[in-house]
Amino acid sequence: MRNSSSAAINLLFLALVAGAAALVFGGAVLLPWSVGGAIALVALAALTAPLHWGLLHEAIHGKLFANEAANRIAGRALGVFLLFNFDVMRFAHLYHHRENRHSRDRPEDIGEGGSRLRAAPAFFFTLLGGQELGAMAAPLAVLPPLSVTRWAMDKLFCDPDSAKLKAAMARVFTDPERRARIRIDFVFAIAFAALALWLWGAHWYVFAACVAVRFVVLSLLDNAPHYGTALDSGLEAKNTTLHPSLRWLVLNSNFHGVHHRLPHIGWRELPANFTALQGRYTESWLGMVLRQFRGPMHVPAHDRNAAATTDA
Repeated sequence: MRNSSSAAINLLFLALVAGAAALVFGGAVLLPWSVGGAIALVALAALTAPLHWGLLHEAIHGKLFANEAANRIAGRALGVFLLFNFDVMRFAHLYHHRENRHSRDRPEDIGEGGSRLRAAPAFFFTLLGGQELGAMAAPLAVLPPLSVTRWAMDKLFCDPDSAKLKAAMARVFTDPERRARIRIDFVFAIAFAALALWLWGAHWYVFAACVAVRFVVLSLLDNAPHYGTALDSGLEAKNTTLHPSLRWLVLNSNFHGVHHRLPHIGWRELPANFTALQGRYTESWLGMVLRQFRGPMHVPAHDRNAAATTDA
């Protein structure tokens, strides 16, 4: 009964984000033009971005629908209308679970011998949309022939710390079936974006603003539960307070620490498992997001955050 209830709610939320995506991509023909309406649409794009990503995230973990084929189709469609690629995002996210805080998964870390001043431009670019720009562009490495893909991986991941990541990428992105799916979905994403720009015509900047604000919101949320956590965090991540009436907007992702410990459970099960695990909150959800504006830092090698947590 619980599984069917979750599937029904997921379907309802899927319809909600599909409606928002239809307005973002086709609002020029679906809505009467007004400046106020355009501003409202950009706000809607920002507000629904975490929910849209949350559903994609459920599909990545195979929890959106019980049927594997339906789960993958929905995940790929959700990715297309965020201008992301399901297979690419699935690899990156599952590798994040396997190797939390790996060398390419700690954007705030200055590194040995670095300085906050030199690290700040790249950090704030990543924080304010660059993370998702990179995700959008990632499929480009799979479009050329396989030899070019291998060459690109060798060039981009040549440091010793990235050896495990490069080996994992080689196994995934040289697979013919995955490469075909990535290429197909990339073509769909580009085609829908081009169609949206054509439909918006002289008001193309409304669509561009919707995409930009979504990228900013999702980049802000991407590393927030890990910002400042130790390099050897392992399964640890932050659980943060968020009013229950707002949790559905982020699909309970404020319980990110529980998700890292139990990645096989769906979003509706996170609060109960937080209680069962006697979880502890580190701070508020909004505080967690805003804390990132402190900028880059020397990330500790060992977990110093446990003592600073407060009881739920």
